[in-house]
Amino acid sequence: MPVLRLAARTHPGWVRENNEDAYLAEALPGDDGWLVAVADGMGGHRAGEVASWLALRTLREQVVAGAALADAVLAANEEVFRRQAGDPGLSGMGTTLTAAVIGRGGAVELCHVGDSRAYLLRQGYLARLTRDHSLVEEFVRSGALTEQEARRHPQRNLLTRAIGTDASVPVDETTVQLEPSDLLLLCSDGLSEALPDAMLADLLAAGGPGDVVARVDALIQAALAAGGGDNITAVLAWWDGEAP
Repeated sequence: MPVLRLAARTHPGWVRENNEDAYLAEALPGDDGWLVAVADGMGGHRAGEVASWLALRTLREQVVAGAALADAVLAANEEVFRRQAGDPGLSGMGTTLTAAVIGRGGAVELCHVGDSRAYLLRQGYLARLTRDHSLVEEFVRSGALTEQEARRHPQRNLLTRAIGTDASVPVDETTVQLEPSDLLLLCSDGLSEALPDAMLADLLAAGGPGDVVARVDALIQAALAAGGGDNITAVLAWWDGEAP
């Protein structure tokens, strides 16, 4: 019988007064697999918290109702856009959204908008599954910046794509088949900016088989030790199913 172990944690960090991150990490009804997601909201006067919560609520409702993940992400975009366009107090709010549906056979459907990330650790090798929708990512891809320069760039948090800021949004989609002992990590940029990929890989690889809680705690503590300048969220899934 396939086993998926989930752990998730969020922390406001040491600088921000409130936490605009939100996450999902749960089994779907009807033995249909699992839904995991991370949303990192943006907007003044706590509007970022509204955007991330609203996006995840809509996403979950749509997936549970049987919608394809990409369609659920589009529905979340429409709902956040509708709310921010109709409420002056929420004007301009938006959120990142990185979400995955993990099937009972280990097939992962992944959708992504913004600069939260998804990673896969397999046999000690860490692969990034998503591409940041940010200005500095475009600079890196064009060769104008190195990865190291991008991490320190003053405009590194300027997004080129987000949920709820426009009536429609392109959604990146990818699929991956999990293999035994794979680790799937979804995280906000408060984690990925604080810790280089090499450190993420080391922290994920440490610990006993399937001990996802300890690994998530270690990730959060390492990001806090690195400064904790932003909200930090991590959702981790460990697959112990059979190879396809």
